[in-house]
Amino acid sequence: MTAEAGVIGYQGEPGAFSEQAAKELMPEATTRGFVTFDALICAVAEGDISYALLPIENSIYGAIARSYDLLWAHQNLHIIDETSLQVVQNLIGVPGTTVDKIREVRSHPVALEQCRTFLAQYPHWQRKVVDDTAGAVREIIEQGDQHIVAIASALAASVYNATVLSDGIQDERENYTRFFLIARNTLPRRSLDRACIALAFPSHVGSLRDALTVLANAGLNLRSITSRPSGEGVFQYRFYCEIENGDREKISSVLKQIQGQNRILGCY
Repeated sequence: MTAEAGVIGYQGEPGAFSEQAAKELMPEATTRGFVTFDALICAVAEGDISYALLPIENSIYGAIARSYDLLWAHQNLHIIDETSLQVVQNLIGVPGTTVDKIREVRSHPVALEQCRTFLAQYPHWQRKVVDDTAGAVREIIEQGDQHIVAIASALAASVYNATVLSDGIQDERENYTRFFLIARNTLPRRSLDRACIALAFPSHVGSLRDALTVLANAGLNLRSITSRPSGEGVFQYRFYCEIENGDREKISSVLKQIQGQNRILGCY
């Protein structure tokens, strides 16, 4: 498949924030939702879809650990692009609902947490945790109960013909989620002069310092670093680094100077 004719997968139901990000990054592609990150990544790894859009970090809540674990586990997949989406939470109800009718609000636990100040105004509302923001909207529309509302994207309200009762209800206005575009090929979709590498070296005094020194001496600028348990021993870690100013050939040469099982997860 070409990029224009491909299918881009995301975690969630139609109308999820991840689908919104996918549509903005690749408006020419067909979108397809998956229940879990694992199912999403397996679909692109097995060739069922061309691309996966995987959330990697949120500006408020930090790194999304499972995403890094999956990138390491699937060696045939590569990061080829990235995008960011401003997360705007909305109070959404069945047409005809008014705020005075509400008794229950449903959403993903992160979305509920992001709207803590708004929800504090209505302590009598029951809160129900669900797996997906867009799925919450679908459920309330299917049930048709004007006493139950959801917190989700404006896209979800549009997809399920629901009503936005209040928009922008999240506590933090600067709320962004960043995503990696994942594919089986290694060719970057566009050149941002960035890369993500995984460092899995033996643990000893100064080992992380020595690895970062090698990167710095090669002129590779470190943008971020995230540690995750390696699964190869108690309190043993793997480090995921985003870097700038280096192409694949240069980075490959630099990684040979660092001990361990180190790998390029993608250039973009």
